[in-house]
Amino acid sequence: MSGTVEAPAIALRLFLLAAQITDECGFEELTYEFYVQAFTVYEDNISESRAQLQAITLIISTLQGAKVFGEENYDVLITKAALHGAKLLKKPHQATAVHLASHLWWQTAPPTADEPASPAAVSKKEGEEGDAAATEQARAVGRSV
Repeated sequence: MSGTVEAPAIALRLFLLAAQITDECGFEELTYEFYVQAFTVYEDNISESRAQLQAITLIISTLQGAKVFGEENYDVLITKAALHGAKLLKKPHQATAVHLASHLWWQTAPPTADEPASPAAVSKKEGEEGDAAATEQARAVGRSV
């Protein structure tokens, strides 16, 4: 997709809706591509500060519900969302977006009926995710000071 989008907010919402649908259907590559297109609309066509905050908040909230991604693709997308949040023009908007994005690192897959998660494995993974979230928050706070 190139050029200017006449209604970027609508285009963004449609890409995110398509991502949600393909996520529910289990198509990881297609879901990833819809998120990439949503980020492209955000980067190229949304420039007003409040609209950027609304758009990145919508992207983050949609990513929170994603279930289809492997660790690598999910990490790329949530890092991109956090970095975009940290680059917002107004410091309060940066803080809000990074705070919302930081919760993406604490996501854990629910245990399946076949294999319940062991408490040791969950706590180790949560510790690693917490470290990543704390790093992103510290980075954002350093920029907002």
